[in-house]
This record gives sequence, C-alpha cells and structure tokens, in this order.
Amino acid sequence: MHCQYILQLSLLTLLSLPGTLAQTWSVWYRDRDRTTVICASKGSSVVLDCTYSHPAAQIVRRKIWFTPRGNTKLDGSQQGDGVYNTSGVIMPRYSGRTEFYDQDNNCTLKLNNVTEDDRGRFFFRFEANGPGQLHQGFTGSWGVDLTISVLSLKLNENGPVKERDHVTLACTSTCNPPQMEFLWFKDGRPLPGVSSVHGGQYPLGPLSPNDTGSYSCGLGQGTSTPILLDVRYAPRDVSVKVSPSPEVVKGSRLTLTCSNNANPAAETYTWFQRSGPLLSLRLGTGKEHTFNEIDSDDSGLYFCMAQNALGSQNSTEQEVKVRESAHLIVVLAALGALFLVTAVIVVLYIYIKRRKWNTAEQKLPTKPVPQKATLSRPEDIYENMRQSAKPITDPDDMNYAELNISPAPSPRRQLNNKAEDDDAHVYSQLQTH
Repeated sequence: MHCQYILQLSLLTLLSLPGTLAQTWSVWYRDRDRTTVICASKGSSVVLDCTYSHPAAQIVRRKIWFTPRGNTKLDGSQQGDGVYNTSGVIMPRYSGRTEFYDQDNNCTLKLNNVTEDDRGRFFFRFEANGPGQLHQGFTGSWGVDLTISVLSLKLNENGPVKERDHVTLACTSTCNPPQMEFLWFKDGRPLPGVSSVHGGQYPLGPLSPNDTGSYSCGLGQGTSTPILLDVRYAPRDVSVKVSPSPEVVKGSRLTLTCSNNANPAAETYTWFQRSGPLLSLRLGTGKEHTFNEIDSDDSGLYFCMAQNALGSQNSTEQEVKVRESAHLIVVLAALGALFLVTAVIVVLYIYIKRRKWNTAEQKLPTKPVPQKATLSRPEDIYENMRQSAKPITDPDDMNYAELNISPAPSPRRQLNNKAEDDDAHVYSQLQTH
C-alpha cells in the first residue's frame, strides 16, 4: 500500500515537469515556480497569462477561471466561484468583463474595469476525458494574485496655503513599483500641458487664486480620492454698487454695497466719503451703508475698504448725485413765472399812467397872464358881477381884469379844473358885454 502511494506521487511529479512525457496534464502561469502577482489600478484592465496541456487522447470539455473557496490546494483539485466558464455559471459581477483567448493551448484571460472587489487569487482549471472515460479536471497550482492599487494623494503643506506659496502634490500607490506613469487632474480634467509626471510628485507655485481646485492623481484608469487645494488671499476687485441709482432725488432711500473677492471672505467693511484731495470722512462699518432720506449735502464721492486676516484693499470711488424733486422744481418754476408776469404788469401800469400824466400837463397854458385881479372861486366872480351895476356903453369906459387860473396839479383835479374853466369863460363873456 505504501509503495503504491509512492508510485502515484512519482508519476504525478513526472507529469508536472515541463517537457516530460509530452501532452501531460499541466497549467502554467507567467511565473512558473511561484504565484504570479499583478498590481492593477482601479478601472484598468489586467491580463492573466496562462497556457495548459493534456494527453493527446483527452478531449477538453470545459475551461474555467475561478477564485478559490476555502484554503488553497496545490494538487490540482482546487475549485471555486466562476469568473469565466465556457459551459457553466459565473459570478454576476464578472459578467461582460472578461475576454478569453481560446486558441491552441492558450488559456489567457483579460479582466476589464477591475475594482477593489476583484482583489484576490485566480486559478485556471480545465476538464477533459478520453473515449469511454469519465471527465477529469486539473487546476494550475500557483495561480495569479491580483492586487488593486490604492492611490493616495497628499499635500506637503500642513497649514493654510496662501497666495504666492509653493506646494508639492505627492501621489503614492500600494503597487510597488507602480507599473504605469502617474496622471494628474484638476477638477476632473488633465492639468494643462501635463500628460504625466514621473516619481509621483507634482510641484505647484507660486500659487494664485486660479490654482484653487480639486486635485487628484491617476494610475491607468484609476484615480485617487481628490483633495482640495484652497489658496487664500487678501480682498481684491473691491467695488461699490449703488441701489437704486447713483443719481437720486432728495429724500429718497439710497444703499451703498461693498463687493469684493477674497478668501477667506472679508471680515470688516469700512465706509468713507471724500472730503478733500487727501482727506476722507469715516462714515461707519458694515457691508452696506444706507441713507434713509438722502439730502443735497450727501452728494459726493464714496468708497469702501474690505479687510480679512491677510490684508485689505480700497474700492474705486463712486460718485453720488442728489437732485431736487421734480414737483418742487415745477412749483419753483411756476412761482418764478408768476413773479415775472406780475413785474411786467406793474411796469406797464406805471408806464401807462405816466404817459397819461404827461399828456394832461401838455394841454394846460404855458404863458402866465399878468395878474391884476385874481378870481379863483366862483363866489368872487359873481360878487364882481353884482358890483358892476352901471351899464357900459362906451368901450373906452370898459375896465379889463386879468383872470389867473392856476394849472391842475394832478389828473385827479380835472373835474375842478373844468369847472374853473367854465367860470372863467362866463366872466369873459360878461366883460365883453
């Protein structure tokens, strides 16, 4: 019994040697004397090299790639869960992901889009039989050990990264050494002008705000977990926005807003009004400055200062113009027009009155009459007529008297002047008779 066991073991050893007893049962992987190790990046494709042989009288009925169940066996009897099977069931997660090179004695398998779940050992097994014989199976002993590269990206700076700093991105892989070159990405896109960088390090600097983003490294089709590069900088592009408009009506509400670009965001906002070429009046603090009822004195130039832990910057100056309301302007214009019309009417009235006065004065006598007797009242005239009782027949005996009538001092005495003129006319007629 013991001798029979030794004979079977010796025969199996001979059959397992390459070139010994042609067409023996055998499976060879890339490394024949040890387990073949392949390190692949996630998402890439791997090729599991394999050849096999069998006695010429045997006909291969089934070819299987599988992952083992239980402990690994080296006697060719290992079986497990199907990865590829020419006539059998496979695990669902491998469906559509394998390519089998079934040509001559080639048993190579290509596994696409590998994942971390694919990590483990793979074996090839074939089953055959001769005429009138039962199926026999044989599994290659060492197998292929697949490890999935885990990429890790780190930044060589521990503290906050500021503008104009220099940093280095370092990418490492669990595959040692990596089989492919590292790729570098920013926000999921390849870095401009860079296809690959050897050594797993990528320098950046001097940094600017545009370098802020999500960085990752890749190996094959796999990529690392992204890290955020956050470049910090002092406020910039500070400006003043005016709502509703830089030109407003007196009494309106006006709001000034200070806008800027900063990382971290500005913590303090200070408002100023320009009061001279080199002088400014501090108004207050806050992102907004509001005039609830703006006045004409508020017209002028305004600017703000934004500040964070890294510095500060002033905005450009914004001019604010305050104008009177349209209603008030209309009222003032109406009052001005009314005053102008009134003034014109008064001037015309004075002008017309003066012309009338001048005309009335021009109609009065200009040469004085020698005064012998002055009769200025109607009573005097009639008294004179009463005393002249003697009729006058001879013209030589007639006495003449001069009538002196003073001109009217103003148009208001025109009626009196007319009466006096009538009296004088009567008196002259009486003297004539």
